[in-house]
Amino acid sequence: MQETEPASKTDHSSKNLALTLGRKFFANRLLFGLIIAFLAAFFIRIHRPWSDWPMWRVLSAVLVLLGLGIRALADGFAGRHTRTEEIEAPRLSTGGPYSFVRNPIYVGSMVLGLGMVGLLASWIALIPYLAVFAVFYFAVIPAEEQFLRKTFGRQYEEYCQNVPRMRPRLTPWSGAEKTAFDWKPALGEWRVALAIMAILVFFTLTSLVWH
Repeated sequence: MQETEPASKTDHSSKNLALTLGRKFFANRLLFGLIIAFLAAFFIRIHRPWSDWPMWRVLSAVLVLLGLGIRALADGFAGRHTRTEEIEAPRLSTGGPYSFVRNPIYVGSMVLGLGMVGLLASWIALIPYLAVFAVFYFAVIPAEEQFLRKTFGRQYEEYCQNVPRMRPRLTPWSGAEKTAFDWKPALGEWRVALAIMAILVFFTLTSLVWH
């Protein structure tokens, strides 16, 4: 018993640290992403000119657009609280893409990020991509789940039992809510699109300077 208690306390402390990190990252997610992109630009070089568009680069651009589309769709069904600095939810969103997967915004972000890796054409870009995915999966999502479990209790537990965290179902959950699509939060994805364009321009300029 004496040997297991320290390990249990360590696990509890690690979990609390991850949850705290998740809440901090959530509040500053845009700034955090821009900092990672800025630092990565010093190590990633775009060797091909942007006028050269082989098929893999076209497919990468499609992934970026698909990721933006998934995010916009999820925003429209979730409501306008998705861009707040604090984790909050006036209601539990289970309709639309949320009837297939519990975190469609993050799924869209990962698809978008994979497309960005392809556009940059550098295996080094996989490092920050996987690092951000790890922070999402092991810190941000658990912090959100903790909030939702406390706020919605049994309703959220039932939702978790029927809808996967990140791997979409093949069919929508029959118990999902019927909600209307809100275009205003969906159109807010223009900020993400603008940030993507700025990142690509920044990477291109730094590559030219260092070439």
